[in-house]
Amino acid sequence: MNQEFIIIGKVVSTQGNKGEVKVLPLTDSIDRFKNIVSVFLRNNNCQTILNIEKIRIKKDMVILKLKDIENIKEAKTIVGSFLEVERKNAVKLPKNTYFIFEIIGLEVYTENNVFLGKVENVISTGSNDVYIVKGKNIKELFIPAIREVVKNVNLEKKRITINMVDGLI
Repeated sequence: MNQEFIIIGKVVSTQGNKGEVKVLPLTDSIDRFKNIVSVFLRNNNCQTILNIEKIRIKKDMVILKLKDIENIKEAKTIVGSFLEVERKNAVKLPKNTYFIFEIIGLEVYTENNVFLGKVENVISTGSNDVYIVKGKNIKELFIPAIREVVKNVNLEKKRITINMVDGLI
């Protein structure tokens, strides 16, 4: 899995009528937006590079004014699009930590090789992340991303191995 780009946010709505958009950050640090001058906009497998004219952070959202998006009509056309940066420009992570987009979609197995499902989402709780795992015959599982539970993450094999501690299911 060697993706050239990583997703840092999703355009969720327009903001005002001058072409600004609201972006839901999909990164641990909302402040990372302050240091970027351009983003790649991915929409229906098309990718366009856009320069950032202005940025504001409002609560847990990012308000962006992108060059060449001049009004609300143009802004509406990019709602639902993902914003990406080149992987080489990504924040460097410590050992044994992963980007959320790398975890979503991985298959989860117990140490006894029992398939539990795939990671559908990741919730950041502050103290640790929680992987939401959905399987065919079981309801959602909430797997805490702590060393006692998550024993191995293998991005190449798209697989997470967990220790079934008491009370997990």
